[in-house]
Amino acid sequence: MSKDCIIYDFETLSQRPTGVVVCLAAMRFNEDRYLSDNPYEYKELLDTAQFIKFSVKEQVEVYGREIQKSTIDWWKSQSSEARDLINPSDADQSLTEIVPFLKNLIVDPSQIGKVYTRGNTFDPIFLDSILAAVRSPELYNWWSVRDTRSMIEGLSFGADIKNSFMVPGLEESFIHHDPIHDIAMDVMRMQFLVRETML
Repeated sequence: MSKDCIIYDFETLSQRPTGVVVCLAAMRFNEDRYLSDNPYEYKELLDTAQFIKFSVKEQVEVYGREIQKSTIDWWKSQSSEARDLINPSDADQSLTEIVPFLKNLIVDPSQIGKVYTRGNTFDPIFLDSILAAVRSPELYNWWSVRDTRSMIEGLSFGADIKNSFMVPGLEESFIHHDPIHDIAMDVMRMQFLVRETML
């Protein structure tokens, strides 16, 4: 099986899969790097990640996607860096742009061994809803879907480690709820635990 992987993360204005998605970060990476003499560095992953921001107005008016007040209230309690993500900007894209955005990373689904998200009951279901709305077929093979929480908890079984732990030395670099940081940190978490258990 190919060791090339994709990881992606949405930020949303609803917990329902028919809700508005504010932005998406995604990255292609290779698990062989975990145990190599050239493991991933956090800054490298941040620089590698791709990012797209979507028009909230279009999603509500054209696609009938919803906004939950409870999610807006939750965003109000987050850091200013995270809250900046939900503000409208001139860079906001149509929801249809999600297809070329992801195809640019995936290219050939047969070359992707695994597709990671934090949890399989959230991001992949949002993506399925969006692809149905923009009339696009699936972009990767359904059997390649994995979730980082399970991977992290499996690698750390028996240890008192949360799946959201900070990799040592990166505590000051991480921005909570910025999807670029979220996916980069999850790759670093998996790499850290693989190296701790196998080297």
